[in-house]
Amino acid sequence: MPNKKAIIVVSFGTANDEIRVLCIESVENRIKLSFPEYEVRRAFTSNFIIKKLSERDIYVDTLSQALEKLKAEGAQEVIIQSTHLTPGEEYANKVIAVADEYKGAFKTLTVGRPVLMFDGSDHTADDFSIAVQAIKSQIHCNEADTEVVFMGHGSPHQHNPAYERLQKKLDEAEENITIGVLEGSDYPNIKDVLARLAGKPNIKKVLLMPFLLVAGNHVVHDMNGEKESSWKNTITNAGYLVDVYLHGLGENVAMQDIYVQHIKDVIINKT
Repeated sequence: MPNKKAIIVVSFGTANDEIRVLCIESVENRIKLSFPEYEVRRAFTSNFIIKKLSERDIYVDTLSQALEKLKAEGAQEVIIQSTHLTPGEEYANKVIAVADEYKGAFKTLTVGRPVLMFDGSDHTADDFSIAVQAIKSQIHCNEADTEVVFMGHGSPHQHNPAYERLQKKLDEAEENITIGVLEGSDYPNIKDVLARLAGKPNIKKVLLMPFLLVAGNHVVHDMNGEKESSWKNTITNAGYLVDVYLHGLGENVAMQDIYVQHIKDVIINKT
């Protein structure tokens, strides 16, 4: 097929069918509508999830497999758009590293950046300010005694500074929003979240939200689970009245539009 153009939307993945439709397929469909001249394909980075789905006769490519198929089909222009929120370990090791292996395999092969990458310096977009507006669009609470607490993932082996940068933007906007990460070895973790809440004596209630594309196992178990160490119970035990929002960022249209814009940036810049 001459001049075949494709976009591979690569996500960590989920084995939950309903959540996959709500949080991943919704992003893919938004991209399909925005770029009808491109064929849009799916890839996951989690081998565990890919294997689990295959046992149910649901087959999803790894990024390498998706690239190999497009190479065999003679695709000329390929864009990889990651749905990862930050340029952390998963993005570096399973998106960028794989893309580097296929340099020269296509006329053009480019990678769209994750949600939080550019900080507005050197004439780049301010991804963090844009993300602030996107997450604010899903918050319907402006009570002075309520703090919105987002639970992100974090990086297990190295500090991911994206969350601190996002927190700085939120504080500059004077929003009652706190960002924390699930990984205890990274920060700001749940202990840091509690310390921040303690420094706001007027806060009596917490609206707990996932800062995750998918509202999957981390949300069900680590954020809203029955175990004492879940974020809901930990914050409740610290004396706050806690409400929980059980929707991943993939359901947020404003977040979907961020991925669309990052693909547009790639097409314009060809880098």
